[in-house]
Amino acid sequence: MDSKIILREENKYWHEEHMSWIQEVEQWQHQTRRLLALLYLLERALPEHSSTLNKHATLIEKHEQQVNNYECGLDERCISNCPSFITQEQQTEFHQALSRLHDEAKQEHLKLKRTYSEEMDRFKSLVLELLKEC
Repeated sequence: MDSKIILREENKYWHEEHMSWIQEVEQWQHQTRRLLALLYLLERALPEHSSTLNKHATLIEKHEQQVNNYECGLDERCISNCPSFITQEQQTEFHQALSRLHDEAKQEHLKLKRTYSEEMDRFKSLVLELLKEC
């Protein structure tokens, strides 16, 4: 066989192999971009969710502290020079304010309760997609 023919055949083989490699690299790049996108979605979603939960927990703790302060002022043993002492009128006003705050906290909690399982399902779905891609 002619040496030029052998060289051309080998060159042809190299071109085919290069094309195969390029296709594999493009596939790997696509998979890598997909993984990065999934990681980005998880990385973005988790802090937002965490932040919402932390804010809600802080709201509950603040409300609990206000209720505790309010209860101290309601105690019959609370004397008029106590910093927690409040008059009957102040008690009524404070109770109404606490009632509104409690209702707001309750609505926020119910909203989080409804969305929590949806968020967890979304996170699980993203993680499963990520694992499937690997």
